[in-house]
Amino acid sequence: MTQQPRPSLAARLLQGTLRLIFATLLRPRITGLENLRTPGPVIFAANHQSLLDGPLLFSILGPTAAFAMTSQWADRPFMRRVARLVPILAIDPTKPMTVKTLARRITAGQSCVIFPEGRITATGALMKVYPGTAWLVDQADVPVIPIHFEGLEFSRQSRLKRGYPRRWFPRLRVHVGAPQRLVLDGSLKGKLRRERAAQMVGDILETQRFVALNRYDTLPQALADTLATYGASRLALTDPTGASLTLGRLHLAADVLARRLQPLLAGQKTVGVLLPTAAGVPAVLLALWRLGVTPAMLNPTLGPGPMKTCLATAGATTVLTSTAMIDQIKLHPVIADLEAAGTRVLRTEDIRAGVTREMKLRALLSSRFGPARHGTPFGAPLTRDTPAVILFTSGTEGAPKGVVLSHGNILANIAQLRARTDINAGDSIFTALPVFHSFGLTAGILLPLVVGAPVVAYPSPLHYRIIPETAYYHMPTIIFGTDSFLSGWGRRAHDYDFASLRAAIAGAEPIRDSTRELWSRRFGVRILEGYGATETAPVLALNTPISSRNGSVGRLLPAIEAHLDPIPGVEAFRLSVRGPNIMQGYIRATAPGVIEPPEGGWYDTGDAVTLDAEGFLTIKGRIKRFAKIGGEMVSLAAVEALAERTWPDLSAAAIALPDPRKGNRILLALATGNSGKTPEMAQLKAQARTEGLAEIMLPARLEVMHKLPMLASGKPDYPALTRAFADPA
Repeated sequence: MTQQPRPSLAARLLQGTLRLIFATLLRPRITGLENLRTPGPVIFAANHQSLLDGPLLFSILGPTAAFAMTSQWADRPFMRRVARLVPILAIDPTKPMTVKTLARRITAGQSCVIFPEGRITATGALMKVYPGTAWLVDQADVPVIPIHFEGLEFSRQSRLKRGYPRRWFPRLRVHVGAPQRLVLDGSLKGKLRRERAAQMVGDILETQRFVALNRYDTLPQALADTLATYGASRLALTDPTGASLTLGRLHLAADVLARRLQPLLAGQKTVGVLLPTAAGVPAVLLALWRLGVTPAMLNPTLGPGPMKTCLATAGATTVLTSTAMIDQIKLHPVIADLEAAGTRVLRTEDIRAGVTREMKLRALLSSRFGPARHGTPFGAPLTRDTPAVILFTSGTEGAPKGVVLSHGNILANIAQLRARTDINAGDSIFTALPVFHSFGLTAGILLPLVVGAPVVAYPSPLHYRIIPETAYYHMPTIIFGTDSFLSGWGRRAHDYDFASLRAAIAGAEPIRDSTRELWSRRFGVRILEGYGATETAPVLALNTPISSRNGSVGRLLPAIEAHLDPIPGVEAFRLSVRGPNIMQGYIRATAPGVIEPPEGGWYDTGDAVTLDAEGFLTIKGRIKRFAKIGGEMVSLAAVEALAERTWPDLSAAAIALPDPRKGNRILLALATGNSGKTPEMAQLKAQARTEGLAEIMLPARLEVMHKLPMLASGKPDYPALTRAFADPA
């Protein structure tokens, strides 16, 4: 190994001067400094947020580390003068030998700094990693130390404009990760090896970004930081009623509500929340969190019996709702039944009427100068392990269970999504997903609030004609939905209603090819499919513009471990996952308030999946949604997919019914709606023959109905279908 030349006095003086300037003006908070003492040679791989990144790294690392850059930059007159003091290694992208030469210099002892994205970010998030840069890391075969800058996106030297307030001296955080090595399969060669190396370098940067962003302990703390970053005048939420909340008014409203609710909820740890997706919901949640009270999110489509079971399971004796919601969806019998059973029902309209001037003044002072500005609770101290919400499973496979998600679980999933996606403060988010649904709560409401992106909240996803008009009026850039909802909105929209969108993010159920084609053809919008569960807060995997594959649900988010168990008779594996976003545990009606944590931190998804060499996950179906016919396992999801390819405009749901001879038989239900179509079994058989599918894939029975029974989440209600078509005993 060759010895690096001693830095000149001028280089040391430059480093000291820059360090003094940055320490005085930006006051960087640096974590992981001990990793900089890793014996060299090493490669420092950093994200690229502004023109200050290079000088800042030089002030930290000093002249012992060379900076790799393209010859296009290195040959500029200014950079030539800089090169007299700062070691610069030029890479000519048209000459691969320059990369090999640089790799040899690194291996011989020259530590090096690289910016794998090759440009300053245009989104605030990570961009693509150049295979050539990743190949350099692979060829050098030395430890990689990831470095993540946070805060320079707000500097006047960044390329971000919309949504990002510019500051001369932004708050700066520098996160230095532990050294890692690329470990690639020795059989990979050429382009495939470079691409796999680029993916691995991207994963290293992405994981470091997750670690950097997952720094909050509680949701009130995270939302208080959003207020400090973007200011009180930044729009937070709006809804069709005309209600709008800025970040400042959101925190003020939460503070007022907390003071009003404090005597009403004295001694209570859990409260039922029965509210629509609207601008006021985050204020209610934030108020409850500040009081140390856990909201149990209730589904208004449940009858009084299941709702009372949910409340008993959560240990809640009070429900917080609104008169407007009760009137609009005619919940009076449900509310009357709850009150008759001894449940206390508080209406937000009555709570607001009881707010005094003193409460408003105290809240104003607290939100400006007091503990509320820093997310400090009024009640019991909050931690990452404190329950943040109790959600209830959709009930597709039986009675709903309570799912306890902590502040840390939800914040981890938000950080994972921020690390993987480019959702940023310049976006505008449209959500009509219910807040009792994990996808609607985390992705639709809390993620945008933490990021600083304004939310357009709509109370019901079933208003298929009104939602496109609402989107046209507000011009969002990102919309969240499920296949059923996206299909319904898309069919009834004008071609220009969704013109402002840059992406539609979907989950909860598989996306049909017909829905993808509809949104691509009519609106020019790409649907990015993801995958998750209530128990995972909720997102586990997601396709993105940088990394996607048709037919898959994307790659697992950072910091999620996967375990695959073979499934007898099925060419797929049972997926279990572990990570910081995995729930604290279940609570059941048989043991109210008692949390059953997942064993060893592993959550069994109950899904049959395949995982390819690049990490893309493909869902084959629920393991419980396989029919066993004559000893052969048949995926009901695959039967539904066949039906949807046969009749793209119809909705399909397949169920397995008992069969005394074969074990199971498949019933396929088709919803024709107002299509006027008359589906026949012969059409399905013809499609199966065209695709070369086995006859075992065909259902034994075809049932045509006007519409399928649906859950509020947009999924088919399979238990209801099974009850409807099961043979009488």
